[in-house]
Amino acid sequence: MNYLNKKRRNFIIYMVVVIVLIFAVFNTVLTFKIHNQLEKMAQNPGRWPAGAYVYDPGIGFDFSPNISGYISDSSYYVKSHKFGYRIAENDDPDTYQSGGVLSLGCSVTYGDEVESDQTFTQLIADSLGLPAYNYGVSSFSYIHALVKAQKLNDNGILDTLRPSIVVLGCWRGLTNRSRTPFPPIASKNIPLTAAFITKNDDGIMIKYPISTQQVFELATLYRKDGPNLSIKKFIKIFAAVPKFVYIFVKNKMMYGNARGIISNNKVSDYELYDFYFTGIENIFSNKTKIIVLHMPTKLNDRPNDELLKAIADHTNIIFVDGESAVKKYNVSTSEYQGKHPQPEAHMAYAKETLNRLK
Repeated sequence: MNYLNKKRRNFIIYMVVVIVLIFAVFNTVLTFKIHNQLEKMAQNPGRWPAGAYVYDPGIGFDFSPNISGYISDSSYYVKSHKFGYRIAENDDPDTYQSGGVLSLGCSVTYGDEVESDQTFTQLIADSLGLPAYNYGVSSFSYIHALVKAQKLNDNGILDTLRPSIVVLGCWRGLTNRSRTPFPPIASKNIPLTAAFITKNDDGIMIKYPISTQQVFELATLYRKDGPNLSIKKFIKIFAAVPKFVYIFVKNKMMYGNARGIISNNKVSDYELYDFYFTGIENIFSNKTKIIVLHMPTKLNDRPNDELLKAIADHTNIIFVDGESAVKKYNVSTSEYQGKHPQPEAHMAYAKETLNRLK
């Protein structure tokens, strides 16, 4: 009997050792594979300063506070306040004034390709003698902007800033972007999911992303420390392999069906706008003026009927038609067609917004 028990115990120990060795080999192989993907990414770091994008559990990603540095081609400066909004190169990232103009949106609102003081947010604020809080984030959708506003509210930042005006940056591409879990910053190599709007028998809701925090942390580590594999990187990747494999497989499957997710999404444009506007109105004080600024991406790019219907149903929202503004102020299509708005377009949007506020 003792012999059998000893034999069984030895067999169990043997199997445990084999399983551990298989797991170690499997983990090691995947560690090098993940390193290769991160190495490629570090060798092509993109346009933004290292650490500009950070993980956010509600949105999936967000722009980091206290970032400072030039965009990759040095065409403009990237800097954020400690509260996360965009500021100019020489602005103090710690001081602030309340009662200003807050904007929400994507890179069009952020002012990609122009300096901070050339954005419509800053131009409107300067004309009114108010501070500016530009919360535009490249790759954001309407849903991301809504979740961002809720986050600012939950964190007490809105109570601190107490914005008197909120401008919602709007253009035709953000409707479909709001329906997919994959923002423009996602990649086939390391896909990252984000919040998106969906509809089922329970109604319209926001579907929040799975956690990709470890992916962001590893990506940031490679961008800051370079592509070479170190002991520190190996240990971090090795420990994260199980989680990384789960994220990679799940996201890869979703990425392959990204078009299907959009085409099968039952949320209409009107429902999306209504959901967004209602959420924003519920977050901000009724004393806050809410503006929807529709910006064209080509000549005669008029706001669609669903947007206009949603605006009509939200009577407290002020609508600014950017397409009319570029014509009114004789802005060339070279300033906005198929690209981010250039300084003249931002100026036209600001002027028309100020006219609507009178």
